[in-house]
Amino acid sequence: MAKKVVRIDPVRQQVVRQLQPKKRVCAYCRVSTDSREQQNSFTTQMEYYTALIENQENWQFAGIYADEARSGTKLQKRDEFLRMMKDCEDGKIDMIITKSLTRFARNTVDSIQALRRLKEFGVSVYFEKEHIDSLSEKSELMLTILSSLAQGESESISTNNKWAAIKRFQDGTFILGTPAYGYTKDVNGELLIQEEEAAVVRRIFREYLNGKGTYAIAKDLSEEGIPTIRSAEKWHDGVIKEMLLNPIYTGNLLHQKTMTTQVLPFKRQRNKGQLPQYLIEDNHEPLISHEQVEAIRKIFEYRRKQMGMDDSEKYRSRYAFSSKILCGECGGMLRRQKIYIGKPYEKIQWCCRQHILDNTKCSQKAIREDDVQWAFSVMWNKLVSNYTDILTPLLDILKKLRMDEQQEQEIGDCSNRIMELTEQGHILSRLVSKGYIDPAVFIERQNTLTIELAAIKKKRSQLLDNNGFDQEITGTEQLLELIRNNPHVIEEYREDFFLQAIDKVIIQKNGQIIFRLINRLELSESYRKEAVEDDAKAYAHRV
Repeated sequence: MAKKVVRIDPVRQQVVRQLQPKKRVCAYCRVSTDSREQQNSFTTQMEYYTALIENQENWQFAGIYADEARSGTKLQKRDEFLRMMKDCEDGKIDMIITKSLTRFARNTVDSIQALRRLKEFGVSVYFEKEHIDSLSEKSELMLTILSSLAQGESESISTNNKWAAIKRFQDGTFILGTPAYGYTKDVNGELLIQEEEAAVVRRIFREYLNGKGTYAIAKDLSEEGIPTIRSAEKWHDGVIKEMLLNPIYTGNLLHQKTMTTQVLPFKRQRNKGQLPQYLIEDNHEPLISHEQVEAIRKIFEYRRKQMGMDDSEKYRSRYAFSSKILCGECGGMLRRQKIYIGKPYEKIQWCCRQHILDNTKCSQKAIREDDVQWAFSVMWNKLVSNYTDILTPLLDILKKLRMDEQQEQEIGDCSNRIMELTEQGHILSRLVSKGYIDPAVFIERQNTLTIELAAIKKKRSQLLDNNGFDQEITGTEQLLELIRNNPHVIEEYREDFFLQAIDKVIIQKNGQIIFRLINRLELSESYRKEAVEDDAKAYAHRV
């Protein structure tokens, strides 16, 4: 006898059909520039999709999400796209229509991640030009290939634009998009002095030559309400330094001071000799004389030597405490300050940036650098004297908690597979560059490798996250090696030990300094009493 089978739909789907019989459909539009032609395209897209959705009987219009003058290579800068994703997550949209994959995203990784996330929400994306529904079978492979082509097109466009800009650099026809502070430009792109801003520029150079520091100059300009560069909230000392070193104020124009990376995601960074620069002398009317600029250059060189700096050193690594010392009250970074300059009791201290800006928001007082150094020396000597009772048993406990042999094996297998897939990718690249395989075949195989590689890396990360003690074990082993190689207590502060052993220093208001070691172990020391007495003597000296 034949069996009778009755299909019973899920209750939720039945309720949804009853309450919401139509599919909620929205459209996504984007144009990458604000030119008149692109604006017309933008308006046309909006009108087209509004009519398209409203004319479908079984569709319900869910809105138009439109990003104007936005690049497709960075999703995080497209506000409307992010708002659309949030509405999909909240269950307000069932389907998205867009013109083509290039309108959706030109970055392969961003595109695939967004589509996978939408799949989790049950939202389909229909690409009109490609006739692809993201929820259909085998859609991901095709979309991955097309996304790669879109990304390659974007990179090609970027390369062509760079070539055109360099050509204009070389023949002196490049026109600045936004002139430097103190200048404006005429209809032909020639630089003209903007008198109101030029007065501020001259003041900055004059005050610096008279001995005022960049931080003090920036603070005064902000307090006086002087309009800032590109409508920033306030002046910063880094901006003042850039202005003091900018050759534009002497009438010279230097092109390609910054550069953009060759591949996605495109990043703007300072040109430190990777690419040639182009200097045009006597390009426009100067605001500052060459003699003033030369004097400022000498001041900068003198101060670098005083700080023990080299031009090649990074700003944040000038001092051992830079980016390491934190405020225990607000969590902000502490800033280095030199006080009583030129006096017998000249000192270096570190003060919370938030306290400097507004002491009502953070009451943490400054701490002397030698006080932190003294506390570190005391802490280090205690650790060296007792490491067998602290670090050795800690390492044994961490290893026991870490993971079992099977988990270790799985992590090892994942690492080996990652190396194999990476090598296969390199081989494919070499084959396609020599013309041994078709580019379409290369794209398909390369994307298959990319998907598997991402899955393996995710699995390994999950295994390591479940472990949770990898950093602690590695840090403890490094500390033990450092102490075994230097088993004696120190009589004075050792900067090399500090840099190798300390992750962060947290200054507390209760007179405690917390040293967070590289294995995340935190040890605290009190401020030394002599520091208070020294400050009292310095005050008596001044009086």
